[in-house]
Amino acid sequence: MGIGRATSALGFAGCLILAVPGAAPAATSTWHEGLPGWAAGAEWQEPPQDAYERGRELIRAGNPEGALILWVGLQDSLWAAGAEDPRIGVAFVEATVEHGLDEYREVASQIFDRAFSGRSVPSEEIRNEILAEGRRTFALIDSLSEDSWLRRGEADPAGLARAIKRFWIERDPTPTTPLNERLFEHWERIVHARRNYIYNYSSPFRTDDRGVFYVKYGLPDRITAGTLVITAFDAQTRGVDIGDIVGVDLNPRYEIWRFANIEPPAFTYFLFGNVDQTGPFEYVKGLSEIIGPSARTTRINGIRAQYYLELFYYIELGKMGGPYGNRLAELERLWGEGRQPSQGLLEARSAQHSMEDTWEAQRSKKPAHSNFDDSRKSALSAQLARVLVGRDPRLLVLAVSSPLWRPEVDRDELRGGGVTLAPFSATHTVIARDEDLNEVARAIMVELDIEGNVSLLDMRHAFQIGHLTVAAEHVIEGQDLDDAEEVGVLPGHLHFAVERPLRRDAVEFELSDLIVGIAPESVVGVDSLPLPVLPATRFWLADPVRVYMEIYHPTGVADGETGNYDLRVLVVPYTGPATPEQLARPESGGRAAIEITVESEAPTGHHYFDLDLRNERPGPLQLVVEVTDPSTGARRTRAVPIVLLPR
Repeated sequence: MGIGRATSALGFAGCLILAVPGAAPAATSTWHEGLPGWAAGAEWQEPPQDAYERGRELIRAGNPEGALILWVGLQDSLWAAGAEDPRIGVAFVEATVEHGLDEYREVASQIFDRAFSGRSVPSEEIRNEILAEGRRTFALIDSLSEDSWLRRGEADPAGLARAIKRFWIERDPTPTTPLNERLFEHWERIVHARRNYIYNYSSPFRTDDRGVFYVKYGLPDRITAGTLVITAFDAQTRGVDIGDIVGVDLNPRYEIWRFANIEPPAFTYFLFGNVDQTGPFEYVKGLSEIIGPSARTTRINGIRAQYYLELFYYIELGKMGGPYGNRLAELERLWGEGRQPSQGLLEARSAQHSMEDTWEAQRSKKPAHSNFDDSRKSALSAQLARVLVGRDPRLLVLAVSSPLWRPEVDRDELRGGGVTLAPFSATHTVIARDEDLNEVARAIMVELDIEGNVSLLDMRHAFQIGHLTVAAEHVIEGQDLDDAEEVGVLPGHLHFAVERPLRRDAVEFELSDLIVGIAPESVVGVDSLPLPVLPATRFWLADPVRVYMEIYHPTGVADGETGNYDLRVLVVPYTGPATPEQLARPESGGRAAIEITVESEAPTGHHYFDLDLRNERPGPLQLVVEVTDPSTGARRTRAVPIVLLPR
């Protein structure tokens, strides 16, 4: 169907049901209602066999809007047939940006979303487009993860398509709206790069390497560019015959980009130039990659011409300042007035600069910068747990949030002894998606406290649910919309991969997922919380970490009776994705924090305990809970990641 919504059958408890997409007839698309450029009463006719190519022909003929309308109709018929065309998803967004068709952005976001559901990969063209989009997308993450995703995509392009879709779902700054602003920021950068950085087409974006850095980080705050050349005056100043230097000075191009937003308050620099002076124009680690091999073998005045080029080229590069200006000053001191340093001293300094460049290039940096990813958002902490109510598998979502803003305070208020922040209202929304990451339902969470910033959602755990998004939106009393940047009005959002539902059978007990956080204060409103925990995953070292879980007894234990269970809690360093069972093994490097026997009452035992982690090293950790029934040897293991902050 189109973007319409139907009533959910997933069974949310005590909440507002908003949506479940379904299927609509393929002949007339409901997407067209209200679509810009769509004539009233028009019906979409069956397109040619490859409507993607037909749309590209319309764009080349100067009718990009006609291509968009054609593709909207095709997407409906593809969806009804259980297929999708990623080429259309990419081309739709690209055409919307390139031709300034902003009124199509919401539809484009949704078409892109559908096009990467991974339901089918019918042709080599589709497979190639998924791999190409994977390279364009995962260029925004660290290189190891990028390589891993692309290797998996070679064998499983449908899985890669879903990974691309999840990547953009989880970076949508406004998850409750149709428009994905972050996706469009990405493609605006790609379109700009394709127009401006095309010395070659070596990157996944069909640009030179400058395009990669522009797509990842946006516009530099300063650029210095030109040609590296030795002037007759500089050569004469250093006692070099210009005829001797001409053979090794091949006038390579260069650019230096300086960014202030990657590692503030420090600047980050990237150097581009012709490799070996005449080779491709690309990102280089340092000046040593620009200087050609002939300069390393040719000697002038008894020393390698390479060292003259380094001195003279840094005169040009030093215009940027930073490390290049420092090196210019260093080399000028080394050469001195009318004095030529020894070959060994110049060789050592050149090698030192090369090592520094290599280290800087290999040093871990922020993989990308976005005006949305890095903007102020509402603070949100949420926990998701699979639970059982009787034999009914449920999903329990607990969320707490607050807006971020700078309160305006006058001096009289400060003298009065305190600052009162403006009242606000919070709305927490849960969006459920299936394993192909297509939305199946959404709901507003139920407020639990009098201030409305703690919410709960109890929903039936349908087998089809594979992913949940929790979004927190706030309205501050008296807020001026013109002050949006000061207030942090972008919703906070968290995302969860949902595992299979818990199963209660007649022979083995079951264990809920863990909910971690802090103990709630006993105040009016908070006392109404159904669980004795406020959700959190980031803790100061001095904070006791509260862990909540539920043990479900087998039918052999009568209601009201208790069973004994062995409980082991491990604290494990976070080293990457792993199953709870893998984390509980001795080789995981964890250590036992608690080993006790607990009594748990049937049919459901509610348990919580507090952990003192002051002796742990700050950083990412995983808490692993292992519960064993000693009478049967049955064991259940659950894990939850946390972060310990320094004191």
